[in-house]
Amino acid sequence: MAGKGLKVFGHLLRDVVKPDLCTFCGACVTVCPVRVIDVKNDRPVLTGRCILCQLCYNQCPKTEPSVDELEKVFFGLEGSGESPIGPYKAVYTAEATDEKIRSRAASGGVVTALLKFLLEEGMVDCATVAVADVETGWKPRPEVVFTGDDVLKAAGSKYTYCPMLLALGSAYFEYARDRVAFVGTPCQVTAVRKMQLADMGYRKLGLAAKYVIGLFCMENFDYSLITEFLPSKGVDLKSVSKFDISGGAFKVYGSDGKELLLVKVKELEKYSRKGCMVCPDLTAELADISVGNIGSSKGMSTVIVRTSKGEELFNKAVEKGILRAEKISDKGLKLLLRIAERKRKRGLKMKSV
Repeated sequence: MAGKGLKVFGHLLRDVVKPDLCTFCGACVTVCPVRVIDVKNDRPVLTGRCILCQLCYNQCPKTEPSVDELEKVFFGLEGSGESPIGPYKAVYTAEATDEKIRSRAASGGVVTALLKFLLEEGMVDCATVAVADVETGWKPRPEVVFTGDDVLKAAGSKYTYCPMLLALGSAYFEYARDRVAFVGTPCQVTAVRKMQLADMGYRKLGLAAKYVIGLFCMENFDYSLITEFLPSKGVDLKSVSKFDISGGAFKVYGSDGKELLLVKVKELEKYSRKGCMVCPDLTAELADISVGNIGSSKGMSTVIVRTSKGEELFNKAVEKGILRAEKISDKGLKLLLRIAERKRKRGLKMKSV
């Protein structure tokens, strides 16, 4: 998987940033050894002299190798690109058994429960989470957490971009931790696997992600979704407690748990990031475990177990009573496959435009 020729920040600017394909994952900022890549207006910029190390370009999820190529290395499968949800061992519908987690987290609370379990069992040193609250105007920020209580505080889905690779970098470089539970969207998961698997990968940083949990993602939205769209619909941001996308609808809930707003996701198209439109990966195909709500009933999570490490974690959580789970229904799996195929086709179509 060797790259072709020298690929430095200028090429990243040309191939990804200027065409507006950047998903603001934070990988390029995190891996720069001389710390001359910063962020301005939610885009990477060069603030000093580039030393031509090529790491920024090669860790970007929008450059080669592709997800399909990485799957062949990671899973050892030649036909890894055949399924629209990628390789997997099993697919479940599940929920956290802790009602407190379910009430705060998104669709079943499986990710929150797994992170809390990993930390409390000492299987990892820390975890990466996206934190957004009233005080920050619901602008997500990546953080490193060390306790189950801190995981619970960060529970819930955020539908505007958050550079989660910065949290992985913080865990490794600032806290000197190399057993990290990493949670991210498909592009962010791809960046981690590129660190681990690609010829020009920043392996030490990538390998610090001991468990990689992927989040289903059809698309992400600009922060103006929060600052412009919601106020235009009469939503007071100070009264919001959480957001959810399910059944093709975007839902906003108040602190009393009541629904403040429900609109079709199609109504949010103008806020979608262009970089998401060319992505073919709905289910974070390179994760150990992938979690979302497509294919499961309301209040439940769909869980795709992909690796032996992910399988062991999931089974332990079920055995210890952290999760309740059953195999996904045929109807649910067909729905998941159909929507994943739709995203794959959209990504390929947009990439060819």
